[in-house]
Amino acid sequence: MESIFNPVKHSGINNIIKAKDEYYYTSDGRKFIDLESGIWCASLGHNHDKINHIIKKQLDSLSHVSKRVLPSYIDLIAEKLLKITEIDGKVIFLNTGSEAIEFSMIMAKLIHKTGKLISFTDNYISAYGQATKIDEKIDIKPCLKCSKSNCDINCSAIKDKITEHSVFIFDPFCFSRMILKPPVKLIKTLETEIRKKKGIIIVDEITTGLGRTGKWFGYNHFNLKPDMVVLGKSLGNGYPVSAVIIEKTIIKEVEKTDFSYYQSHQNDPLGCKVAEAVINVLHAENLIERTHESGEVFLTFLRKDLENINGVEDIRGIGLLIGIELKKEISVEKVYQKLAEKGIIIGISLKFNMLNVIPPFTINSGLILEISKKIKESIVEVEQSYQLNKSINQNKII
Repeated sequence: MESIFNPVKHSGINNIIKAKDEYYYTSDGRKFIDLESGIWCASLGHNHDKINHIIKKQLDSLSHVSKRVLPSYIDLIAEKLLKITEIDGKVIFLNTGSEAIEFSMIMAKLIHKTGKLISFTDNYISAYGQATKIDEKIDIKPCLKCSKSNCDINCSAIKDKITEHSVFIFDPFCFSRMILKPPVKLIKTLETEIRKKKGIIIVDEITTGLGRTGKWFGYNHFNLKPDMVVLGKSLGNGYPVSAVIIEKTIIKEVEKTDFSYYQSHQNDPLGCKVAEAVINVLHAENLIERTHESGEVFLTFLRKDLENINGVEDIRGIGLLIGIELKKEISVEKVYQKLAEKGIIIGISLKFNMLNVIPPFTINSGLILEISKKIKESIVEVEQSYQLNKSINQNKII
């Protein structure tokens, strides 16, 4: 791979020729279990037959249109998204999650030009644009340890954070792969305060949306009513389509302006059809409930297998969004390589020393025990290597 620029440290696996369900296949006959669903996109599994069928069929009829015309069926597809998000409003289909986030920011700032942009500390929202320039950050770590039954808006963690016309955007659980669960009481208090200050709530469901957490959306765990919902990644099961679902009061305010926006594949026929197919499969195969059940089984096995492993700091998860925090002396990169040698591709966060288990919803339940055992073996091997090197270095000093 001499001609490819890849600004991510590579695994050394560069001969993938096929993917199906939870597996990658290589040209030399190996296969790897994919615990990242691609880049968290292939939630229904790689090369899902029904999604592929829709793509092939649509390519034979209509895949792209100009900006001043729309495909006949697009409104019906938008209605499906409005129904599952329970938002009374409108939908725009775009390409990527970052683009959709940026679009939601543009919409919010059209209405509240001077309002502060607020999010949680370590909430990764977008790769570029306004969402990378947060005005105010709320650190939820003290809140995770709070034993009070209710939040107080005067608590130091949130006091004076919400101002008039604030725009609050957050990813419910991912937190740059840390997999943290904000207390419901905190989210409800922030929601109440934002409503008082006539602000806007945007939920980034790029990672958590469409079943990943065992509910349709991450915000469903908080009984929250957002003004905008951003979808990406799993909306196309690997095909690049995203969406912003926008509450009608926002739409009405924006329509009072001279706002215009256009990207080459905005509201494209093919992307819309893929999104519809994904929603249909989630319904037909009962994958939201399956994700909840598989996540519980995964967490049970991991906690049992890793409970006495010194190198493990914590195990956290919700649905099939699971994080294993390792102690700082245990290198996640080395654990990654050990697992790759055993035929497993796992997600990692170098910054927070996390392993991430984010597999397709359709993962074979019979693999879960095997995967848990191999994760244990790999962590133990790296831990033993660390202890051996530590002992050798101590002996050298003596």
